[in-house]
Amino acid sequence: MKIGIIGCSINGAFLAWKLSNKHEVTVFEKNKTIGEKSCSGLISERIWDFIPKNENIIENFIDEAIIKFPKKKVKLKFHPQMLVINRKLLDQYVSKLAEENKANVLINNEVKKVYFVRNKKPQVLADKIYEFDYLIGCDGFNSIVRKSVAIKEPKCKLGIYTYKKKKDKSNFVNVFPSKNGFAWIIPRGLKVEYGVLEDLNIAKNKFDKFCKSKRIKPQKIYSHIIPEGLVKAESGRVALCGDTIGLTKPTSSGGVIWGLIACNILLRNFPNFKKYDNDLKSIFGPKFFFLRIGNIITRFFGYRFPKLLPKEIYFDSDFLY
Repeated sequence: MKIGIIGCSINGAFLAWKLSNKHEVTVFEKNKTIGEKSCSGLISERIWDFIPKNENIIENFIDEAIIKFPKKKVKLKFHPQMLVINRKLLDQYVSKLAEENKANVLINNEVKKVYFVRNKKPQVLADKIYEFDYLIGCDGFNSIVRKSVAIKEPKCKLGIYTYKKKKDKSNFVNVFPSKNGFAWIIPRGLKVEYGVLEDLNIAKNKFDKFCKSKRIKPQKIYSHIIPEGLVKAESGRVALCGDTIGLTKPTSSGGVIWGLIACNILLRNFPNFKKYDNDLKSIFGPKFFFLRIGNIITRFFGYRFPKLLPKEIYFDSDFLY
């Protein structure tokens, strides 16, 4: 079968790597460099359950997060350990695995249109017209694949971050909760990352204030729209995965491990996309519900009754963060 995948970040590259064992796979990446638009990479060491271990892409090791409310610090002890990973190198590494498995990775080849003819087989207009038996969208919040099958957008926030050159191998991250988002400081070994995740209309203002409070003068600013909230993941011969369907944690907006779990669910059910969508809802639906409730409760006590919060909490890294 001919399989088309739009987007060659971690999810698209992983699916291409696995599917190319049995199928003819073509991946479209609109950017000139794979990983060019990748976001911050704080990922649990469970990443090695999905791909071969590669220590060359690790920048630091994180054991805990310090959540800083105005009158209380709460220490989250991570298990398993979190890794600060260079996301650009991660995406390139998995893309190379796909290419070594004979997947056809087309870089700097933007998909301009997706449409359906001939028994509803998907066709893709990029540098030329391609036809596939099945199409998978891993092309993020502004997914052209999701739009082509009229699936609604997930809700979203805006992440803005910058770096300061400073050697820092600390084993913890600092998190500063706000009403609907948070700010963070991540030590990345040879640099430190400062960022803010907030609603679209206030994110830039919050970021500017955060940088000013930390005496940071950004030389270069990066931003990404972060979707959140699981939407429908299939339509006929089309499946969606990762950020495209809002598969990020309500607490941290991290999505790599959840996305790879979803990839394995897709692979297990392929090409039964309806079963894939049903399994996603049954597995991740409860996680979204409990994380949202926990998020609300924690913020409520953190601001109103901070003394009632424990000083330390042990948490599964991939449930919370």
